[in-house]
Amino acid sequence: MTTAESGPRERRHPTLSILIALSLAVSSLMLGCASAGDTSVTDGGLLVRLDDRDRVMRMIDAGDPDMTRSLGAIKREAEEALATPVVPVTAGKEDGKRVAPSGDPHDYVSLSPYWWPNPDTDDGLPYIRRDGEVNPDRYKYDTPKLGDFGNTVWALGFAYHITRDERYAKRAAEHLRAWFVDPATRMRPRMAYSQFVPGVSDGRSVGIIDTNRIRWVADAVLMLERSPHWTEADMAATREWYGQYAEWLMTSELAHLERTAENNHGTWFHAQAMQYALMGEKPEITRELAAELKDLMASQITPDGAQPHELTRTRSLHYYDFNIRAYMDAAAYAEKVGIDLASYKAPNGASIRRALDHALPYFVDPSMWEHEQISPPNQSMFHQTLRRAARVWDDAKYEAAAEALPTPEDSYLWIDLIIPPIHDVEGMDWKDMR
Repeated sequence: MTTAESGPRERRHPTLSILIALSLAVSSLMLGCASAGDTSVTDGGLLVRLDDRDRVMRMIDAGDPDMTRSLGAIKREAEEALATPVVPVTAGKEDGKRVAPSGDPHDYVSLSPYWWPNPDTDDGLPYIRRDGEVNPDRYKYDTPKLGDFGNTVWALGFAYHITRDERYAKRAAEHLRAWFVDPATRMRPRMAYSQFVPGVSDGRSVGIIDTNRIRWVADAVLMLERSPHWTEADMAATREWYGQYAEWLMTSELAHLERTAENNHGTWFHAQAMQYALMGEKPEITRELAAELKDLMASQITPDGAQPHELTRTRSLHYYDFNIRAYMDAAAYAEKVGIDLASYKAPNGASIRRALDHALPYFVDPSMWEHEQISPPNQSMFHQTLRRAARVWDDAKYEAAAEALPTPEDSYLWIDLIIPPIHDVEGMDWKDMR
């Protein structure tokens, strides 16, 4: 069901609230016990809580309509993913075309999305920028491969996590080995040639955001640990890849430009590198970057929660959400190393929650947005942000706002299963809950 066809979501049966509360208490107790031991910082998941699965299955057994619908959706996604061919970063470069300037087919290379041939020159060089308008030539390079890899692995990993169907684990492992493990096909852990611009640059710092396409892959990998199709050697090699990429991000001059970017690119650099460092067993990097984000927050978010840097974009409401999502990811990673970013307030009063509350009315009703937004925003992504926010701040207001949105498209319904609701918002209006 598309967002254009759907109305507000069905309300959950109120009797499930007791089940939700009881399950949350058990989950909290289990998390507390796990943290007392000498465990990896990735134990229990990164953006997700792996022990939510038992509660999700009980809700499905109890007939929860949203969970049942989401289970069907993730199974359909996974069945399609089973047929998705394994296409590593090296694929299609045998003739030497579409290869990075390094000449190494293992190097990821992508065309910057908003740059187009110059109409005033015979050869189209140097390219010129048209913000918000994607050049279709971008899809001739490695971006689609990375995106398909990320989408395929999360669909298979998440479906395996819920169903325990080993077909999904086996296929996910094949994709992961091709990108992270196999010396013949693995991607070199760097982004030196991402978002190049013909006639301008062989690679740009902003291209580092391309690896946001594998944002959910780390959690999918952790979900595979129980499968016989994912070995200790596979996990060790994958962690090594993540660790090497984290080190490149912390030492590359190109990456340093992204690290110091003023807008969402700076936020996403920190969020990504914090995750890669955790997966690569380098928590000291996560701690360092979490501390930096406190300063960045003060420069990006005003006391009333506005985000001036994102208002300059032609899809400004999209970028409002995009930047908030990066901060929420970073807060989840920071929590793993004992740093509380979610409740941090900068000296000017800026905070992640202040930014979210400022944007909240527009997420629910984008027609109220008075700034430039040249294409309709994806409210399914707003749903993801709000569902996660309800957990981060234990506030039913965000759950109620999420329920007021159109039913997410099938490809986004997995959020019910992987980050399930924790509040019963039957009959509640988010506007009355401030």
